[in-house]
Amino acid sequence: MIRLHKKSANHLISAYNQMIREMRIAFEQPAPSYISLQKALEVSKRQVLNNGEVSAEEIYEIGEFIKRDINDAAEYMMENSADFFDWLSLDIEIIERRVIDMFLAVADNTRMELERLK
Repeated sequence: MIRLHKKSANHLISAYNQMIREMRIAFEQPAPSYISLQKALEVSKRQVLNNGEVSAEEIYEIGEFIKRDINDAAEYMMENSADFFDWLSLDIEIIERRVIDMFLAVADNTRMELERLK
């Protein structure tokens, strides 16, 4: 276990945030194959370890915290899936309405242009 009294916790928080950023970057890269959470985590560990601000032991512990946080978030979403689904459905409805409005606006302009050409 990491002894936080030896160092300020700020460098651990910074490393955690950097690992999350590196994971996001790994997922955003156009990869020839599917990237898993585990693979993205391993990539982020190497990147942050190369920065030299945290030890390998600290990287391991931070990785375990990230796994725990992702697991907790997934469990929360499963437990509250009805609420999440309702929220997501609402957003999809808003997007659908907006797309239809945009399509109708384009179609309306096209119809007016055709009328003018006649």
